[in-house]
Amino acid sequence: MASPVNSSEPAVAVTEAISTSPRHLTISLQVCITTFYLVGIGGNMCALVLLGRGETHRNKKQTLMLRCLAWNDLLAMLGSAVLMYLQLYTPKSIAFSHWFCACRVFWRVFGFGSGCVAIVMAAERWFALTRPFVYQKHITYKLIQRYIFGFWALAAIVVCLPFAGFGLYYDDHRPERLRCMRYRYATQNADVAYAYLFFACGVLLSVCIVCFNILVIRVLCRMGRQSVARLSHTRKDSGQLSLDHSATSDEISFAKLMAVLCIFFVICWIPQMLIIIIVQMDPSKTERNEYRLADICIALNFVLDPYIYVLLRRPHRHSLRQLLKPLCLTCNKQPDSTCANHRPGSVRDSGARIKTFDRK
Repeated sequence: MASPVNSSEPAVAVTEAISTSPRHLTISLQVCITTFYLVGIGGNMCALVLLGRGETHRNKKQTLMLRCLAWNDLLAMLGSAVLMYLQLYTPKSIAFSHWFCACRVFWRVFGFGSGCVAIVMAAERWFALTRPFVYQKHITYKLIQRYIFGFWALAAIVVCLPFAGFGLYYDDHRPERLRCMRYRYATQNADVAYAYLFFACGVLLSVCIVCFNILVIRVLCRMGRQSVARLSHTRKDSGQLSLDHSATSDEISFAKLMAVLCIFFVICWIPQMLIIIIVQMDPSKTERNEYRLADICIALNFVLDPYIYVLLRRPHRHSLRQLLKPLCLTCNKQPDSTCANHRPGSVRDSGARIKTFDRK
């Protein structure tokens, strides 16, 4: 599934500075995070290519939502990587400037954006299964597009409120220690209110996504039970039995996928919501391992989204293998070995001739 509210930040949260030094990461940690980003960026790029190749008129709406999710996650990962390296290799005058901190704030939009696409996907699936006539008549490609872009615009407004003075993002109280600050470390009343507004938006989006997905799972399970019951009464021929059984298996498989996505979503996003409450109990403590763990969970959502939604799903597996074939030496050698098995002098052909001779 995808997932929701970047209730805090997008993947940039993983690398946000806790100290005041631009070198806020060790070399080994920098390599690990860079690898993490590359896996996410590569996965989202592959997902976009496969979605473009597999788009048909029948799955146009589903492809639109998956493409929006992939673009959102790709931009989140790219921006986070760029911001990390700018903070590592630029002087303090740039790394702790207003515009740099503003960029980090704006990049939270892509965190919220992931949740916006996720809730539209969940609602679309629910309408398609429970209100098929309404879905066919009213849920159009353009309507889904408008809702996604509308949610993104709303997310941008909420995220950019600190630029209007409502929310913390920059600490300029001590000129000798200027630095970017995250909204959850707020101490002023207005800034604390913004932190709780973010918390409320995140929880609301999470609850809506989980509720929609639970309803979808219930509908699919009910459809599966009805199909099985129908099979027990109408076993006319083996062909019909095989077809109905296949459809039921697909429905149950999809229901299991939805359950996995719900669990994955909650694991990735709810910790970030809870951290807001924990931090507000003692905002002075900015260095705690659980804070970074919550940030890693959010980043994990961006990295794994394309694999769960697109790359590891059965319809795209063959296309993915074809896409990665030029990069795989063993795949390039496979046709030669296949041809070798069919040469006239090969063991397989000689064995076949021996069997034919014996029969004669």
